[in-house]
Amino acid sequence: MLKPWLRFFRVVNLPTVPGDVLVGAAAVAAGASTCGAAFSLPGAAVSAAALSSVFLYMFGLADNDIVGAKTDVNRPIPSGEISLAAARLARALCLVLAFAPLATGAASWPTLAAAATVAGASIAYNRTKSCFLMGLCRGMNVLLGAVASCAGVGDGAVASAPFQVWFVAVAAAAVWTAYIAAVTRYSEGEERDESLKFRVGILIGAIVYLQLLALVVFALFCPAVKPLLVAGAVLLLALRLAKTAFPSVGAS
Repeated sequence: MLKPWLRFFRVVNLPTVPGDVLVGAAAVAAGASTCGAAFSLPGAAVSAAALSSVFLYMFGLADNDIVGAKTDVNRPIPSGEISLAAARLARALCLVLAFAPLATGAASWPTLAAAATVAGASIAYNRTKSCFLMGLCRGMNVLLGAVASCAGVGDGAVASAPFQVWFVAVAAAAVWTAYIAAVTRYSEGEERDESLKFRVGILIGAIVYLQLLALVVFALFCPAVKPLLVAGAVLLLALRLAKTAFPSVGAS
C-alpha cells in the first residue's frame, strides 16, 4: 500500500522543493547586503515557509493526479491503487498542512498571500497545462522564501524592503520560472517515452544543484546565508538518499 502513495507524491522529488524557499531567503539577504541594510536571518519564518512549500507541492501533485484521473493511465488512481476519494482527502489534508506552519505566528500575512498564490498557480496549471504556470509555481516558491526572509530586513515590513532586495529576489524567481517552464515543455509526451521520462527526472533533480550554486553566490555577499547553504547541502543529500531508497519511484 505504501508504494502507490510514494508514486502519487513523487517522493523522490520532494527534497528539491524547500531549496526554492532557501534561495529566496538568501536572495533577500544578499540584496540587503548590497545596499547596506541591516539583516538578521529569521530562521523560524524561513523554516515555516520551507515546510509549507513541501505540502503546497504535494497538494499540487495530488490535484494533478485527480484532474488527470481519466487520462493518465499509468498513475495510481486510474490503475486502482489509490481511490479517488482517498486522493481527494489527501489533497485537502496537504492544503491544510501547507498553511498550518504559516498560521503559527512564525509568518506574516504577505507570506500567507505568497503561499496562496503558489496554490492558485498549481491549480491553474493542472487545468491548463501551461508551461509558464508550472514554472511560476516554482518561481513563486522562491518569492515565498523572499517574503518570509523580509522579516529580517530593517523593520521587518515587506513593503519597506529596499529596491535592491526585491530586484535580486525577483531575478532569482524569474530564473526558476524559466527553467521549470522549459523542463515542463521538454517533458511533453513523457508518459509514452520512458527514456524521456528518465531525462526529465534528471533535469528536475538538477534544480538542487542550481539551488546550491545560487546559495554559494549569495553567501559571498552575506555571511548570514551560510546556514541556508548548509541546509541546501542537506537537501542534496536527502535527494540522493531518496533516489537510492526508492529507485522505482519516478520524479515526474
